[in-house]
Amino acid sequence: MKIVTGVIVILVLLIGGLLSLPFLVDLASYQDQYKPLIEEALNRKIQLQGIRLTIWPRIGARIAGFTVLDDPSFSAGPFASLSSLDVGVKLMPLLGGQVEVEEITLRDPFISVIKNQAGVMNLSTFGPKTGAQPETPQPESPPPQQGDPLQALALLAVDRLSIDGGTLIYRDLSTTPATEYQVQNLDLLLKSVHLGQTPTVHVDATLQPYNVPVKLDGSFGPLVQIPEVKQFDFTVGLGKIALVLKGALVGGKLDATLSSPSISTADLPRALPLTKPVEIKDLQVVTKTSYPLKQGVSALELADVTDLGFHVLMGNSSLNVKGTVLGGHAKVTITSPSVNTADLPVDTGLKKPVDVKNFEVNADLKGQEARLSNLSFQLFNGQAKAQGGMSMGSPEPPFNGKVTIQGLQLGPALAALSPDSKLTMSGTAAADVAVAGRGFSMPDLTKALEGPGHLEVKDGKIDGVNLMGEAVALLQVAGISLDQAKTTAFSTVETDFMIKQGIINVQNLLMDSHDFQATGHGTVGFDQTLNLAMNMNLSQALSQKIAGSSPVAKLALKDGRLRLPLLLTGTVQSPSYGLDAKGLTGKVQGQLQEKAKEAVKGLLEGTTKPEDLKQQGEDLLKGLLGR
Repeated sequence: MKIVTGVIVILVLLIGGLLSLPFLVDLASYQDQYKPLIEEALNRKIQLQGIRLTIWPRIGARIAGFTVLDDPSFSAGPFASLSSLDVGVKLMPLLGGQVEVEEITLRDPFISVIKNQAGVMNLSTFGPKTGAQPETPQPESPPPQQGDPLQALALLAVDRLSIDGGTLIYRDLSTTPATEYQVQNLDLLLKSVHLGQTPTVHVDATLQPYNVPVKLDGSFGPLVQIPEVKQFDFTVGLGKIALVLKGALVGGKLDATLSSPSISTADLPRALPLTKPVEIKDLQVVTKTSYPLKQGVSALELADVTDLGFHVLMGNSSLNVKGTVLGGHAKVTITSPSVNTADLPVDTGLKKPVDVKNFEVNADLKGQEARLSNLSFQLFNGQAKAQGGMSMGSPEPPFNGKVTIQGLQLGPALAALSPDSKLTMSGTAAADVAVAGRGFSMPDLTKALEGPGHLEVKDGKIDGVNLMGEAVALLQVAGISLDQAKTTAFSTVETDFMIKQGIINVQNLLMDSHDFQATGHGTVGFDQTLNLAMNMNLSQALSQKIAGSSPVAKLALKDGRLRLPLLLTGTVQSPSYGLDAKGLTGKVQGQLQEKAKEAVKGLLEGTTKPEDLKQQGEDLLKGLLGR
């Protein structure tokens, strides 16, 4: 009985001693030895509340209140901190003299990454200071990279690594206004982090300011001592969006495939400037790159995308997108047999839906230069083609382009743009336009857009105005009966034009109709203001008919045809018509001068008697005065 009692007493003393170890042994007393070493390694000042041994729930150590202060040039607050770091070791190996880590838990870790106004990040000053290295000959092959995250994981050798309640803040002070993103409520769990094993990972977090939940589940491995992963397979959740990332990292070559069955733009963390959601179906991106990633290169040069493909679903319409990125040169092709404008997620300005057929886009981007090698589609029974280029990298990027249109039915096109317009035009249109400009807002285009063009419309009519009727009405000629329909039929309307500073300068305007032929010039503003001067040459039959009722008009005849200078002002939707009185008076004066020359010549040659000349003068005056 005494032996049993003694054993119990010894066990109680042992257990009591073990339980009291965390309180009796304070590892923080060794701070003076290890704290300078840590500060030198991090290039940061640190604060530490204490380090103690732990017995329960497992044997190990706990670091409490650990804080890494930020570089004072960036912030006076902490760069990183955690409320506690628990390290648990396995009991049986420990009894045998070996330390095997079973679990590492970081509670409430916090990291703050800051980019200052000069674009420099506080991470750039993190880590040990390095002096200038002596120049050495370049080796034939680069040495293996030290400190790689994969190597660190492989050497960590832990059954379970977890993060509870983490926070990651990224603050960018180089933008106006400053931007900030946060990863909150970060929970991470890594299992089986040992050489030769395949770790599994689980991550839960919330992305702010979008309040979007983020999840990641998967595996990678097996872990080896060199930075290689024979395979990795992750499922990423971003709100309602699901992505799958698979691939391998072997021999310094990273191969990865990103795929998703469906992505709705309504589920993206950041709202796009779209009028309605768009669905991206069957996304697949296949990439290849070297590892470690290249430094100091553009995003397009980081990796080659050997295959990019997805479908864009917009209502009953769809686009097929294919592309590649090779050597920093991105190419994309977009095709669709038919797209209805009512399905587009942008405001087209059309009042009626229109079917765009055989749509195709071929474009590429290299560096700052974007090029549209082909844009073609069929619209209103016509064919449109375009090509151009643009220099990126500025708020108002300069661009140039050329557009060609053939066989477009103008009536349906204008009806789709403005179905309630009082003035419409029909016919078969063709156009060529070459433009250059800068920016895409209306003020930018008004200021910078310029270039020549040519427009031609065949076998059409202008509904809403009878130009011939307006001209005759301005003459106030009585007894002339014309077609009362407010329509001007024509066989050809053709003009050259030049776009500059928000104004379309119309040159060499020609309009050929049954009753007249018109030529002219003038301007049409981007605000639809009109200022056109037209010379209408009436047909011989109509000219004689008008001249028989108006002696003044008779005086304006030349070669048997009446020429009327017509002015068009107002707006495209509400034009005003008037006669150029100065031009008309000049024509009458010219005819009077010719008649006077003929009379003088007749008197000198004796072919005209003074009495006849007197009678002709009286008749002319009566006609001019309307008596």
